[in-house]
Amino acid sequence: MGEYANYLGKRVKIGTCEDMLYLRWDQRHLVTESETPLFDEKVLSVLRFRFPWPDEDAITPGNYDDPFRGLRLDNGYENPKDMEHGLVQFVHQANGYLVSLPCPEANELTLNGKTITIHKNGYGGPASLIGQGWRGGRLVGIARCNGCHYAYRLEDGQEERAAVAIRSEADRTAYDPTAGKHMPYRSAAYSQQLHEIADRLLAGYNVKVTA
Repeated sequence: MGEYANYLGKRVKIGTCEDMLYLRWDQRHLVTESETPLFDEKVLSVLRFRFPWPDEDAITPGNYDDPFRGLRLDNGYENPKDMEHGLVQFVHQANGYLVSLPCPEANELTLNGKTITIHKNGYGGPASLIGQGWRGGRLVGIARCNGCHYAYRLEDGQEERAAVAIRSEADRTAYDPTAGKHMPYRSAAYSQQLHEIADRLLAGYNVKVTA
């Protein structure tokens, strides 16, 4: 179900159910007459806001192009061992087979007592950073499993591992030690942006915020 609010006299979509896909935490005060109570402590405990991507700082509520934007977390990052996963649909295009199996990012898959090998071709990483949420008086990071797309809070310690993964990608992106220079498909500016994302992720865990 779509969630709407007024921004500068215009009705704009700010999200779907608990996902504020078109609204950042720091933009709540910019909208009025929201269908979702954006300052209610109980409601905030389940809402997920758009992550403040640095390149989107000038974009206003309701005007984001990619509602499901996320930043891949790789470089050794792993989903929490005890998190809940969902099912993933697998399709065999040639013969029309369709089956839903437990998420490969969870425990090993077994069939008749034998482990099913899941090969990775064009693998998209275990998870992505997607947003922020107000949890227990702090602004914490929200990630999603890239397999089943289940979202979860980055608990204490997990946010640091996510930040390390992002900074590792920033360093890899900025410089190729084998070439000794910046590569054409890499950018020092993008590397700097990744470091800023890591900074913003960690900031919520260091500062107490109010509803």
